[in-house]
Amino acid sequence: MTITEEIVNTDTHKGILGDMAPLISRVRAFLAERQDRIDIRRASADGRALKEQFGFTGRKAGSPQVILASDTAVELGHPSTASQALVLLTFQPDLVEAGRITVAGPDFDRMDAGGPHPFGQIVMLAIDDARVPDPFEIDNTQYLMHRLPGYMVRSVPGRLWARVGRAARRAGMTLDTLGSALISAYREEFEGVLAAEVLFITSSREDVEALNIVSTEAQILAGRHKKLVLGIDGDVECAELACETCEEKPVCDDLRDIVIKRRKTRQ
Repeated sequence: MTITEEIVNTDTHKGILGDMAPLISRVRAFLAERQDRIDIRRASADGRALKEQFGFTGRKAGSPQVILASDTAVELGHPSTASQALVLLTFQPDLVEAGRITVAGPDFDRMDAGGPHPFGQIVMLAIDDARVPDPFEIDNTQYLMHRLPGYMVRSVPGRLWARVGRAARRAGMTLDTLGSALISAYREEFEGVLAAEVLFITSSREDVEALNIVSTEAQILAGRHKKLVLGIDGDVECAELACETCEEKPVCDDLRDIVIKRRKTRQ
């Protein structure tokens, strides 16, 4: 099964298997369908404000923290609801708008206390193909582990389960804060990152799950999917013998439909 005819660039860049430009284009299409329900913001240009107001620290410089349920203002991406955490890399700088933060759904101050609330976080990075950062560090940075006091993350591959503390929300922590912290982390700590952009989805389970296929394809291209592997010829290879009982069957069926439709339009 061919993943898509656009995603067959299997040149290896220090562990990154392919340019994810087509996936970024699909995220753009997702936003275009919801353009009347999104809010576009800009990351804080002053990284010192993040440090002074919220205590944002450099990589591996923060301290572990625990936010108890009684101290939680907002819970995001709990396993009982939808969650996505993606980092999409491209070697085409014009596909990423530097410093842009897009919010689809309510911010923390408009969410009911507690939760759980669905949560999607998509980081889009333009990478210099001559200075490709370490893929593990690129992936790990999206969780801001121990770096932002008042924000606690439990990372699960492909998911992001987070808590925002009551004190942090009272101090003004918003999705702008998270987006600015992410963009600052990638731009300041990785020489190979030319531009960084972030999308947050808090609108509904359905909106978060609408990017399931993008998530699966990103995992395949990054070589991190537990079952599916991108072959040299652009085919998706799978060791699962019983397709009818495989949990990935709906995703595979959707991918197959996409390929069939595109082939028909090109005939």
